[in-house]
Amino acid sequence: MKLHDTCTTDQAAPQFDHEWQRRAFGLALALSEFRHYPWSEFQETLIATIGEWERTPESERGQWEYYDHWVATLERLVDRHELLTAPPLTDANDHALAHDHDH
Repeated sequence: MKLHDTCTTDQAAPQFDHEWQRRAFGLALALSEFRHYPWSEFQETLIATIGEWERTPESERGQWEYYDHWVATLERLVDRHELLTAPPLTDANDHALAHDHDH
């Protein structure tokens, strides 16, 4: 996995300034690993999110924060793939059931 060039961390062992950044990173990666979306889609959406920020007038866009863009990308993908629109299906013991996604 290749992180964005502006990420000032060791590509092999990312470091985070805040716990929420580590969690956002892990959640985005886990959702991809569980095949909710391909990692390439996350990367492309992150590039688009950063591009939108760059095209926003400087007086309106606020300070650069890489993981703010990461979270915005994660929110877009969760919405795009409708990952929070229905409760998980569970059995009588409250274990998640496998089911087909229609997206």
